[in-house]
Amino acid sequence: MGMPAGLDFGAVMQMGAALGVDAQLLAEVLPAAEAAIMAALHDDDDDPHEES
Repeated sequence: MGMPAGLDFGAVMQMGAALGVDAQLLAEVLPAAEAAIMAALHDDDDDPHEES
């Protein structure tokens, strides 16, 4: 199965705006959050107990 290559920052920013999140703060933390999310997804991909 294919894995995502990254988050859609535009979509994340739009969701943040809809939720009333501070846009500047979200823009500052989004790259670090994306890195953590993607690392976790790729770590789960290496799970030997996962069914194919």
